[in-house]
Amino acid sequence: MNSAQGTFRLLYEDAAWFMGKLLLLYVTLPLTVAWILVGISFDLSETLSTIAAPAYFFFIPFYGIMGFKSLLPIGVSLGSTRTQILRSFYGVGLIAVFVYVLILNVLQGVIWTLYDQGISSVRILHPGILYSSEYQFLPYLWIDLMSSLVLFSGAFFIYSIMYRLGMKWTLIGAMIMGIAGMFLYYSGALDAPFDWISNLNVKVMSGFTVAGIIGLIALFATYPMMRNASLQPKANRE
Repeated sequence: MNSAQGTFRLLYEDAAWFMGKLLLLYVTLPLTVAWILVGISFDLSETLSTIAAPAYFFFIPFYGIMGFKSLLPIGVSLGSTRTQILRSFYGVGLIAVFVYVLILNVLQGVIWTLYDQGISSVRILHPGILYSSEYQFLPYLWIDLMSSLVLFSGAFFIYSIMYRLGMKWTLIGAMIMGIAGMFLYYSGALDAPFDWISNLNVKVMSGFTVAGIIGLIALFATYPMMRNASLQPKANRE
């Protein structure tokens, strides 16, 4: 087994444990069973359930950071290059997110089917409601996938900036951008761009798709930032 294959195997096993065993087996599946049992046992007046919240608000962004951070020194010590680790991280991370989202939507489909047939009083809370109030597997799957891409990629993009610049300079840069944005907004300089965007009448599905594409661009933009990165973040070297 060469270093590239070893790196991929290392990242695959980490993703299988974190996204498969920890998130899916220990969190999402028990939540699904619990909501089904509650919905069948009690009349909750069409209560909205969510089994994706732990993934959205913790696991997927967390994996977008720790999936690379924890394995970078291990991979380098085993002879892998930073570019090999980055490429493997992109591939394994995107595959792991897709597989999880696919299974998640199958489980959400089960909850919706039980509600639609009157067996359960619980239906799902999903951003796809903006697209259709009736559950549709493929559109809801696509919306979940695009949302997950934004969370995974955005978390790693922000982490990469902090890794290279350090916490201090990242916060300084964020404050400068925030203050500049505030002055531009209240001076009316942003009125024209906002009006142009609002006049586009972007459809819900197109909006999620554009967000997902931006997420992928942000993910691959980390390549030039991290391909020659030190084994320690800048804050640890100051």
